[in-house]
Amino acid sequence: MDSKLLVLVMIVHLICMVTAQDSSCVRCCDYEPTNTSGQFSILRGEKGDTGERGLPGQIGKAGPIGEKGTTGEKGSNGFPGYRGPKGIQGEQGEPGTSGQQGPRGSKGLRGTKGDMGSNGQKGELYDFENWPVFSVARSSVQNGQSSHTTVTYDFTFVNIGNDMNLGTGIFTCHIPGVYFFTFATLKYNNKHAAAFIMVNNTPKARIFGDDKDWQGMISQSLTITLTAGNTVWVRIDKHSEYRNVQLHSNNKHHTTFNGQLIRPAV
Repeated sequence: MDSKLLVLVMIVHLICMVTAQDSSCVRCCDYEPTNTSGQFSILRGEKGDTGERGLPGQIGKAGPIGEKGTTGEKGSNGFPGYRGPKGIQGEQGEPGTSGQQGPRGSKGLRGTKGDMGSNGQKGELYDFENWPVFSVARSSVQNGQSSHTTVTYDFTFVNIGNDMNLGTGIFTCHIPGVYFFTFATLKYNNKHAAAFIMVNNTPKARIFGDDKDWQGMISQSLTITLTAGNTVWVRIDKHSEYRNVQLHSNNKHHTTFNGQLIRPAV
């Protein structure tokens, strides 16, 4: 800008300040010169540089709540959170169904001795007066025949209960239980002594002596469980099996048959 013009502007501005009480101020920048002769003119200066940014203003009051927006799309799953603290114990649920039976466990330790139990019922009394016991004998020789024959007896030492029949030589059980039987006879010179103790027509115990030139007592015994109606007897072998079969006896009673109940059935 021309130096003369600048001086002129300053003077005008000063005059305005002095006369401000009586007249309005005229801005130099709004002054439009009437002199167009080209001697001088007041021109608008170039735009200055942008000043520094001012300080932020105070925060304004909150505006009214806006309308509810539309629901957004579902977001993706977040990362797992940290494990929370243990919750309080819930109520007990209903019993479940029974599972399959497990394998048998090992044998446990022996427990302490229990209290004595109450007295049991009174047991059944046996008729000891008729407790089966017999002992019978022959007073003569009995020879083998062409078929099997039964040893019979003609002398009784004892026959409690009368379960032994001397005429048939057969013992019939009436009280079930465990019985003990023995049979003895004299094996004579050059004779076979061959027989069986029979139970219900089944051979159970062998009595045997060969036909050599000797003589002596031979015997056999049997312990067996019988039920009511079972029969026990002694059978002589027939001639076709052994020749000269003989059970020797006389009034000295070499041939005897004995039996007794030793334990009744429970």
